[in-house]
Amino acid sequence: MAPVRILIVEDERLVADDLQETLQGLGYEVSASVASGEEALAKVAETSPDLVLMDIRLAGTLDGVQTSDLIQSQFQIPIVYLTANADRATLERVKASQPFGYILKPFNEKILATTIDIALSRHQAEKEIRQALSTTEVELQTVKQKAQKQAEHLSIVAHELRNPITAIKFAVEMLTNYNGDLSEEKRERYIKRIQNAAKSLNDLLEDVLTLERTRANKLQPLPVPIELVSFCQEVLETFQLSAGDLYSFVFSSNESFCLVYLDDKLLWHLLNNLLSNAVKYSPEGGGIWLTITFTSETINLQVKDQGIGIPPEAQATLFEPFQRASNVGKIPGSGLGLAIAKQCVTLQGGTITVDSAVGAGATFTATLPRQSVSYPFPTSEQE
Repeated sequence: MAPVRILIVEDERLVADDLQETLQGLGYEVSASVASGEEALAKVAETSPDLVLMDIRLAGTLDGVQTSDLIQSQFQIPIVYLTANADRATLERVKASQPFGYILKPFNEKILATTIDIALSRHQAEKEIRQALSTTEVELQTVKQKAQKQAEHLSIVAHELRNPITAIKFAVEMLTNYNGDLSEEKRERYIKRIQNAAKSLNDLLEDVLTLERTRANKLQPLPVPIELVSFCQEVLETFQLSAGDLYSFVFSSNESFCLVYLDDKLLWHLLNNLLSNAVKYSPEGGGIWLTITFTSETINLQVKDQGIGIPPEAQATLFEPFQRASNVGKIPGSGLGLAIAKQCVTLQGGTITVDSAVGAGATFTATLPRQSVSYPFPTSEQE
């Protein structure tokens, strides 16, 4: 262990020399010995001692108490005062400066060593308390921020739930109170509104549950053999059937057939959220492309649209829950889809990126590690 380093501030040369010899005999290291407060400040900055022995009456413009205040405020180094005598006013100033010790001249070697040890112990204890308080404050702020964020998230979910619930309530009231006066067309319209609102509720709840499962590590990847090209084509065909002639879906792949190990549920969530986003933010008649590019080590799934695009400032937080860009306007959404997509990629050891500009559409690229399936497939007994 390195010896304790002490700075002596004493303007009487004989006393300073005697003090230095005594300290060295006790096993301490004297970093320097100076006669004024100005010199003391310079030496503290230069040598960073563990403790300062400070005479109260010093040469120069600063006395010991003034110098002590400056050292403790700037460097947080413990001070032990040395004095032959002091008037009541000076003693009050000394007390107000909260020293770590006070030694009368002529000093006793044993008292000197004890006072220094106590001062260092107290300083270390106070340092640990400050660190603990600082850590506690940081943790408290973290908890507060998390609580605030959770409250904001809950508010967003509540808002998203309110819209379909209001639509269902209105349609049910119309069908209940005015059923006899409604035409068949209006009746079907209200029923369709209820069905769409119920689907929106179910989708939102499914998104929230999926996100929480992935974040709580409850949704673990279970890779199975998948023929990825046909899997992606089937997902895209489902979107095409749902959209009808409103959007044009285009699929391409640099391989026509590829068996890989991936989690089919996570893969479905990934594609579903990326394609849903592309549809949501694209104008009617716009094109949406799903492209697979296979390399020897990776699978790149790319979804491109001709939608409203994403502002640069929004792209940094785009994959965080409940984050939406400033240009979405009245387009509905919870801000969960891309967060789920990222989790689905991360859980399988991959990455996801976005390339976009406002008004120029967006391109999302999910890169997954390629683990090809060997023939023959393992049987249940072999597994």
